[in-house]
Amino acid sequence: MNANLLYTEEEISRCTLSDKREIVFQLRNLLRKKEWVSVSFNEGKHHFLTFLVELSEQDNRCYFDLGGNKSLNEKFFKTDICQFSSTCDGVRIYFSGASPRAARLKGEETFAVSLPKTLLRLQRRDSYRLQLPSARPYFCHVQDERLRDMALPLYDISVGGFGVQVAAKPPFELLERFEDCCIDLREQGCLKTVAEVRYIMSTENRARRPVWHMGCQLVAPTLADEILLQRFIARIEIERRNLFST
Repeated sequence: MNANLLYTEEEISRCTLSDKREIVFQLRNLLRKKEWVSVSFNEGKHHFLTFLVELSEQDNRCYFDLGGNKSLNEKFFKTDICQFSSTCDGVRIYFSGASPRAARLKGEETFAVSLPKTLLRLQRRDSYRLQLPSARPYFCHVQDERLRDMALPLYDISVGGFGVQVAAKPPFELLERFEDCCIDLREQGCLKTVAEVRYIMSTENRARRPVWHMGCQLVAPTLADEILLQRFIARIEIERRNLFST
């Protein structure tokens, strides 16, 4: 695996904005395009999707849509620090917020945080896609329309998403979203994220038997999620290299 897949400290430092005008420009771009924003808190144990609804330079505040999960909202408003991530024009955007507070804006329920003092912009790269072993497969756990847990065997994985290969057509639709997706990375734990079905197609395996391949894209993964996946991919590559060198 190419070592430059990981972002270096120099790259992160170079891509971190601290000028308020530049930060406001990036946030207004998110606002204008209504891009999904992932919010994580409690050290990544909880997360939800939202979008920016208003930006006030005068009040020095950002206002985001508040979800309808009351239990999650109560936990959220007790946190001191939260992390935001999104993708806009092919660029990953990350910033932090402190002490989120409920706020009503034009009659709508929202939450507000102060304008971030720094904002990280990382250009998206072509994702290295790793085919995973089939003898002892890794699994992704999702829920179907009846909220039943389904363990899907992973065919391949990248920083931006994963592929599933199964014998029968998956019972999902294009653009269907898995809000509670759990990718089991074994020794590295379970990556809890949001994934969206991008394509479903029939194909053949090496034995020329019909199989179905489903590709899923991660929705606004956090920087921590990307680093975890990069480390997982690197570990699998090392294990595979050691296996063939013995």
